[in-house]
Formats: sequence, C-alpha cells, structure tokens
Amino acid sequence: MTFRRDSELRHWRNNPVKKITILKNLIVEDININNFEIRQYTHHCSLHRDHTIYTIYLETDNNKIETKYNQGIQMNNNENTIENIASCITNLNGVYSTINRLLIEIYK
Repeated sequence: MTFRRDSELRHWRNNPVKKITILKNLIVEDININNFEIRQYTHHCSLHRDHTIYTIYLETDNNKIETKYNQGIQMNNNENTIENIASCITNLNGVYSTINRLLIEIYK
C-alpha cells in the first residue's frame, strides 16, 4: 500500500488530536473508499502559540493520501473548527468533488 502525504505535513508528526469520519466503505468510480476523514493536528512552537492544521485523509484498498486542507493558530476562533470544516465539505464543497480531487492526486 502506498501512502502519499503532503510534504508540508512533515512538521506535523504526531497522531491527530481529533478526527471526524465523513464516510466509510463506499465505491466511487470502481474504487473502494475505505475511509474519508478530516484530521486535526496541533503543534507548539517556541516562538508562536499552538498551531493547528486540518487535513483531509482518504484510504482506498491500495492507497492512502493525506493533504493539507486548512491551517491557522489555535485560539478561540469558532469559525475554524474541525466540525465547521467537516460541515463545509459535506454541505458546500461536496464530498464527491473532494474525494475525486484526492483520487486524482493518488493516480497522477
């Protein structure tokens, strides 16, 4: 199984502090989608406050991909939460268009 991870995510090595599964076990264009989720990572830099990054993660039978979706400083910013990002993907951006974008990245 191959795992393509956005090169900008090297800084974010720990396990995600939070995950929201958008869907599991779906077939899109003859490809088994085992897992599609939003992940939140937090890192403390000595010169900055805690930084948060949100990623989208997709796992098929043969491949995995994780790429940056949104990045910011973790504060009391209610607009930039993992729940709001999941809602945006499911209601505005479209789950299938996001999945198709990730599949293109996997197979290019």
